[in-house]
Amino acid sequence: MAYQSLRLEYLQIPPVSRAYTTACVLTTAAVQLELITPFQLYFNPELIFRHFQIWRLITNFLFFGPVGFNFLFNMIFLYRYCRMLEEGSFRGRTADFVFMFLFGGFLMTELQWDTYIFFWKMYFPISQGEQ
Repeated sequence: MAYQSLRLEYLQIPPVSRAYTTACVLTTAAVQLELITPFQLYFNPELIFRHFQIWRLITNFLFFGPVGFNFLFNMIFLYRYCRMLEEGSFRGRTADFVFMFLFGGFLMTELQWDTYIFFWKMYFPISQGEQ
């Protein structure tokens, strides 16, 4: 009986919030069980563009660190605010909510890329004579 009520509660979560929260929990569980390592998930432009490891564009948004108190609170906030957004501001507009997620992810990835380029140029400048 408890299983059925837990299952029903899980299925009442809006689809995008449910999918994202589940993906985050499963990714973290896979790292915790040592099926994968965090080094296979982090954002690394060189590995993405030179070695075509394009999953890194998505997986860096799915891993929240080792299981613990911090992870629990991250998942609670993720679940709560995704659900509030999907049931409130984006009620009946699932595609818009997915677009907002993708657009936000794109902007954060672009910011990571720009930061990577900035620090690379700062620490490894090319002098005018070497070009």
